[in-house]
Amino acid sequence: MDRAELIEKLDTLAQQKLTLVSAPTGYGKTGLMAAFAQRKTAEGCLVSWLTVDEEDADLARFCRHAVAALNGFGEGVASKIKQVAEACGIDDDGLDGDVLVSLGNVLFEALPPDEPCYLLIDDYGSAEQGGFDARLLRFCSSTPSSFHVVVTSSAFSWSFQADAYRLGYGCLTVEDLALTLEEARRLVDASCEVPPSDEALIEAYKRTEGWPQGLVLVARTLSGACCAADVRLDGTLLIVRRYFEAQVSRLVTGDLLSFMLEMSVLETFNRSLCEAVFGSGSTQALLDELIRRNLFVVPCDDEGEWFRFNHLFGDWLRNELLQLRMEDIRKRCVRASEWFYDYGMKDEAAKYLLLVSDFDYVANLTEATCSLSRGDKRTHYLLWLCRIPSAEFAESPLLCMLSAWSYITNARVADAQRWIARFERSMQGPEHADSLDPSIVEFSSKCLKMKCTAMEGDGREALAQCDELLSSGYEIKPSLMSMIYQSLGEAYERIGDMAQAQEIYLQAQASASVDATMHQLLFNSFSFAEVQYCFGELDEAREGCEKLLQICPSDFAIYGAICALLARVLLERNEKDRAAVLVERSLKRTSYYRHIDMYLEAKIAQAGCLAARGNLSEAYETIVEGILHGEQEDVPRAVLLHAYFKQAEIAARRCNLRDLLVIEHKFAARVHEEDVYCQLLLSFVHALAEREKGNVEAALEALGSLTVRAREGRFVCVAVKALATQAVVLHSLGDETRACAQLNELLMLASRRGFVRSLLDAGAPMRDLLRDYSMSRKAGAAVRSYVKSLLVEFEKELPTTPSGIDDPGAFANDGPDPLTPRELEILKLLNMGMSRKEISDTLCISVNTAKKHLANIYSKLGVGTREEALRAYAANRSVESGGERSAVRDAKGDFPSYPRLSPSCSVLRRS
Repeated sequence: MDRAELIEKLDTLAQQKLTLVSAPTGYGKTGLMAAFAQRKTAEGCLVSWLTVDEEDADLARFCRHAVAALNGFGEGVASKIKQVAEACGIDDDGLDGDVLVSLGNVLFEALPPDEPCYLLIDDYGSAEQGGFDARLLRFCSSTPSSFHVVVTSSAFSWSFQADAYRLGYGCLTVEDLALTLEEARRLVDASCEVPPSDEALIEAYKRTEGWPQGLVLVARTLSGACCAADVRLDGTLLIVRRYFEAQVSRLVTGDLLSFMLEMSVLETFNRSLCEAVFGSGSTQALLDELIRRNLFVVPCDDEGEWFRFNHLFGDWLRNELLQLRMEDIRKRCVRASEWFYDYGMKDEAAKYLLLVSDFDYVANLTEATCSLSRGDKRTHYLLWLCRIPSAEFAESPLLCMLSAWSYITNARVADAQRWIARFERSMQGPEHADSLDPSIVEFSSKCLKMKCTAMEGDGREALAQCDELLSSGYEIKPSLMSMIYQSLGEAYERIGDMAQAQEIYLQAQASASVDATMHQLLFNSFSFAEVQYCFGELDEAREGCEKLLQICPSDFAIYGAICALLARVLLERNEKDRAAVLVERSLKRTSYYRHIDMYLEAKIAQAGCLAARGNLSEAYETIVEGILHGEQEDVPRAVLLHAYFKQAEIAARRCNLRDLLVIEHKFAARVHEEDVYCQLLLSFVHALAEREKGNVEAALEALGSLTVRAREGRFVCVAVKALATQAVVLHSLGDETRACAQLNELLMLASRRGFVRSLLDAGAPMRDLLRDYSMSRKAGAAVRSYVKSLLVEFEKELPTTPSGIDDPGAFANDGPDPLTPRELEILKLLNMGMSRKEISDTLCISVNTAKKHLANIYSKLGVGTREEALRAYAANRSVESGGERSAVRDAKGDFPSYPRLSPSCSVLRRS
């Protein structure tokens, strides 16, 4: 192909001592050199050619080939060069390192004076000759002024270019070697059986960016193309894949190839972005190597800060990238989206968040709301999205709608509202004005806004908007119907109608199952399990979560939310070890940028685990960290209020009145009047604050009122916490009758559902109440068994009490007649509320033996009854643990148990 203008430009540059031609494979470097050599030979100049291959990495071999090339300048030159070569030991092992300089010097004598001579070195970089760069430059500097060297390579090292700059050199790059549109027309016409139309050619030229080999590769698909839509030009074409596989595998392997594949998902990249996406390890070195090798990397600015891949090459890389796990790809996209969002590049952030989302679900919602969909659904959505520049997102109604739904599914309400506005503006543009019926546009906007309202926690308004959509007469597809029902269920939750919410969630699941919409099905089932948890249906909630974990893909963000909910259920049953494992899983799959609501749920569960282990300070820091992210990222209101409640619970256990008052103020500022459940939580926070102020009667009044409302609304979790707090507060006041009544009500409610943690958090006073209750023998067998199991848990974990009666310092056994180890063990079981029969069964001894041991214990302690023995036991342990209690307070600033009660508080008497 005749490229006269380019040859003329090379001719001008080649008047210097050294000329470099740098471009990736397929840009016609060798062809250009051949045409240039032909031209110079025709002009009577001396021209010699040296082609370098991979084996020329050996200096002696390279020098021998260089000598052979220089011999091409004539017999006179050859004879003198031969003498120098022999003297330098070029054919034996004693090669002189300065042999190229010696060859350059001999050319002064051997070459005809003032006659231009050209040495053309092709594919110099194929042998990775970094060690020869300095010698080649010294050779060039030692040759006559009429001697010129032209070198081609896919890339040159930074040091080689810097040293060549001091020598003075000319350079041709990709921009020079890329075909013009006119040259592309000539090449395509020569390669195609039927020349394509101008529109098709322009599209192909745009995709290949003037890369000659790219146009040759796709010539078959271009033949006869009439319009841009007829052009099939991407990295999935077999001929394109084979070409790049052959060329790139020859040049790149290992870590650099993996780095290229994963980075191909980025439309543009710079050093800061790469470090954020891939970490700070070897990222900078890999990026430098990638740029140095010039592997179809195109600079995007004059400063050399931003780069991108050639469109066709990048598309091939992404096609190869799909062979990796999508979970790994999503992790990179999450980090990219976070980076772009932090730097204010909102369109790019939306693009990569869409890549992270459940795209099929988002696309189904988009098509269901406004009938917009992408044309080629056979192409993987990652390839389709990456081919669209981020700048085009705001101009396309489809992409605006996809971005809005993506932000909604990621609980980013404010960002979703911004993309809804963009969708409405894009539909007003002249190119899209007639593409959709105005009523469909209005319906689509209402669907999006309704979902935002539901997520913000305005239950009444969300109900009204859902009813309006359902009665609009618009044909609603099952996937959209499921989403509307889910929002309707959320609205009923906000106004406190949990039973109705459960029914609605079941309808939502039925709609989701029609379209087999996995995301919606999982989300509705998860919401249903959340309602079960609020109702205190712990077994049912646990079973639902376990089933969801079996079917939910682990790379879905909802997987993290399910883990967090199951952890809270297990924590209520005091299964702390497995709960901690689930919390760790949850935190790995959520982030404060993506799915902020699920991230905050995970932080609530994490704080609960830490508090259950007695690490109140760390638990408080954890929940505060989550809340700060939630407040900054506009988390859905209901989740943030739940986090405030967890913060208040921990603050109350730490006896921190100042924090309680701040939490109460923030809670009240955000809660809606119609949000029944969150109003209950606010009342609880108020009661805790009043109690900490010392206004015990006001606290009891608030707790009594919210208990009634919680039981009416079936909010068993709240009711159990409120009753437990009331019981210990009344106990601290010495009002044993009312305390016993509240405890009776609490046990009847909590025993049926298996609550444990809510009672353990009430601390030592609750333990004392339960121990005395166990001796009353008035409760049924099921409640007595439940109470005894609670006493066992108290014995294991109360931080102010050693874990066992036989531990050092647990019981002052230093009297004149100390208890034996067996008697100590029986006293411990007696303290757990066990009867003589239960003690004998536990220790595998007879009842009579147990009676004898008890008689000995009473005699040694100087008491006559079980109650007196337990009082002596409690008083002895309180005295021994008093120093430890003070130490804990001084070291951590926390009270290990929630109520501040004196160890000498009276216990319930047997009726």
